[in-house]
Amino acid sequence: MRCMKKSVLTILMTSLFFTMFSAQSHQVVAVTMMKAPPMIEEEQTAISPSETPEPDTKQDVALLLNLPVKNMNDVKKVTKDQFSVTNYSIEEIEMLAKLVNGEARGETFEGKVAVASVTINRVLSSKFPNSLKEVIFESGAYTAVSDGQYDQRPGPESYKAVYAALSGQDPSSGALFYYNPDIATDDWIRTRHIIKEIGKHVFTR
Repeated sequence: MRCMKKSVLTILMTSLFFTMFSAQSHQVVAVTMMKAPPMIEEEQTAISPSETPEPDTKQDVALLLNLPVKNMNDVKKVTKDQFSVTNYSIEEIEMLAKLVNGEARGETFEGKVAVASVTINRVLSSKFPNSLKEVIFESGAYTAVSDGQYDQRPGPESYKAVYAALSGQDPSSGALFYYNPDIATDDWIRTRHIIKEIGKHVFTR
């Protein structure tokens, strides 16, 4: 009889223990579920081209060209007047890059350098104004200025093309004019002596 009571007591104690443990487990789970923070998806923000700052210092231009800043002063342009990169201000380099971007978008790097070279050749020629700004904004001289493409932000390749032209590279071989024969409406330009063709442009004197 005493053994039976002891067995019953043991069973009751064991049942009570498991009941309490089970209750505590559910409570822990409940608390855990209540306190678990919701999963937040990480936001991915894309920077648009319009948010990219424009270069406004010599360091900015040099970084775009992937060159040491000192090289902006060191590299000479091989011409009869011995122009160098430092003959042009940052504002002028920016103007020429914007012109190249508007006039030679979609052209190869060589084509971009050639367009920049034509503009420089005009500055050096007695037939045109003797400043970069005057050449670029001469009435009717460049389609990109007339139709607003000039105002678009140039990419790094346009800056590199400008630097190459200012450093003496001239794929146009001294050309003073160029045109796209598929869209040119001026018959006069077609009478000029053709030097070469690069991409969609015909370069002439």
